[in-house]
Amino acid sequence: MRSKCQLFLFFPLAVALLAPVHADGEMDEYFSPHYLSARAKFLAAAEAAGAKLENYRNPHPGAEGEALFTDVAMFNLGGAQTVLVLSSGTHGVEGFAGSAIQVGLLREGIAEELPDGVGLLFYHALNPYGFSHLRRFNEDNVDLNRNFVDHSKPYPANEDYDELAWLIEPASLSAWENLKARLGLAWYRLTMGGRWLQSGISRGQYSHPKGIFFGGTSEAWSNQVLQKIVARHLASASRVILVDIHTGLGEYGAAEAITEILPETPRHQWMQECWTTPVTNPRTGDAVSPPVVGPLKRGFTAMLSNAEVIAVSLEFGTYPPAKVLWALRAENHVHHHGGKEHPDARVIKESLRKAFYPQQGDWRESVWRQGSLLVRQTLACLR
Repeated sequence: MRSKCQLFLFFPLAVALLAPVHADGEMDEYFSPHYLSARAKFLAAAEAAGAKLENYRNPHPGAEGEALFTDVAMFNLGGAQTVLVLSSGTHGVEGFAGSAIQVGLLREGIAEELPDGVGLLFYHALNPYGFSHLRRFNEDNVDLNRNFVDHSKPYPANEDYDELAWLIEPASLSAWENLKARLGLAWYRLTMGGRWLQSGISRGQYSHPKGIFFGGTSEAWSNQVLQKIVARHLASASRVILVDIHTGLGEYGAAEAITEILPETPRHQWMQECWTTPVTNPRTGDAVSPPVVGPLKRGFTAMLSNAEVIAVSLEFGTYPPAKVLWALRAENHVHHHGGKEHPDARVIKESLRKAFYPQQGDWRESVWRQGSLLVRQTLACLR
């Protein structure tokens, strides 16, 4: 007779084998071309599934002048001691993948698969400004995944970014400026190493408000909204699992669950046994991301100090890091130097969208399959 442990280890394979099979056209319907259609699909799917809905309006207009919202869909939260939270759009333009996974799960009846005592909460487009305007950053140029720090204390210095800023924040996008940046970044990579370069640029900085990966000087609007959601709906839970969906790091279409939970701990073991997706940790050096300052996972965990929290970034790879960085660099320049009036604005915005949201069907299929599977494996383990 199988032991309980053996049965537990069998869950990921069993769920994978039983996962629904889709025609390509059906799966593609879960994805959207822009924020407005993504929001409409999410709200329609959530309402049809019988969700309790809440909406938080962002004070800034969208790219088409539309109102912007972070929307929350909730199921079975009354008295639930365990809650699964699925998040999209922390990094704006990365919201296309997360939104599609949320919409698909809602349409396929995920709310009907909840075990007894388990609640489900989806928040859609935490950074609606970035989603609508095709920016990774928010209305204040803040990277939300660097904003969850104690803003009453001195910010950590990032001298590496200070040294690289002249390459990352160019005066123009001229051929000469671009050549200097390519040569300069290549030199740093050669002399200092690729990991140093990635960490210096992306771990977070608080001294260049018009730069990239800027953590801000106060709690961003989205940070405050997330605190309200947690306080209103998760404070009484004893166990909370957060899956925050991201794109842009790693091999094309590959997924990994990035956590700050240390290996050899019960929570880490639970993730490894429950999911077929690799579980990685930046601090042990096996993640596609370097350690960052002020990540949402850490802030979310701190908000629930009386609960057992498992928080991961579910990261889907797109293109090589240099291509993604180049798209971020160009879009950030356009945002601060001309905006929509910049002659290359449309092309550069579309390049950024493609860097974080590849248009190929095989990428979409991989994202949907792996994202929905991880959620179903989670619920299977919670049974």
